[in-house]
Amino acid sequence: MIEIRNVSKSYGDFRVLDGCTATVAAGSVVVLCGPSGSGKSTLIRCINSLETIDDGDILVDGTSIRAPGTNLSALRARIGMVFQSFELFPHRTALENLNLAQIHVLKRTPDAATERSMALLERVGLADQANKFPATLSGGQQQRVAIARALAMDPVAMLFDEPTSALDPEMICEVLDVMGSLAEQGMTMMIVTHEMAFARRVADRVLFMERGRILEDRDTASFFTEPHTARARDFLSKILQHDIAQA
Repeated sequence: MIEIRNVSKSYGDFRVLDGCTATVAAGSVVVLCGPSGSGKSTLIRCINSLETIDDGDILVDGTSIRAPGTNLSALRARIGMVFQSFELFPHRTALENLNLAQIHVLKRTPDAATERSMALLERVGLADQANKFPATLSGGQQQRVAIARALAMDPVAMLFDEPTSALDPEMICEVLDVMGSLAEQGMTMMIVTHEMAFARRVADRVLFMERGRILEDRDTASFFTEPHTARARDFLSKILQHDIAQA
């Protein structure tokens, strides 16, 4: 479904991605974790060309993002993206946020778009908030609207860039529950997150990154029980100790 082939990227002299290679199978959930600044968000943003790569290639469902003639707008429409800062249009209601791209990109009629949008808002538990503006919604509700908006484009895969990092602790669970439901329904997903309990529960594989490199690409059980690198062991130890302290 998603193939990352020896991808590198630099900002000036700083190499933010260094020879990254990984594969995400259709229907699987892959979590990217690692310390801040390790390149996780950059890598996930490269998949739909929000960031350009210097070397290597990325294929989505067989289509190269670097091939001449690739329609990047059409490609992005097939890959749902959820950001940590919601990115909703503040002057549009929740329903209008969902309808907009369906009407202008997918060319659905307003009635068809509204039917799809209401079904998705129901799916994320927000049908009763359809006519409210983002500013009147909680952070957790806004993020669920953002997830529904991405799903409205009927994506083949979903990318999540730290979707709970801007939320208060009590709002995190409602967003993770929606994401967990998507995983159970077979949605292909790549998720940048520090929520290790969630990763352990839903991920099929874990990519551990540091300094722009993928140090570990393991099935979830193996990563959590026997990480290969000392750096991953240290990272997990600190994260899990923090989780215990917060419990």
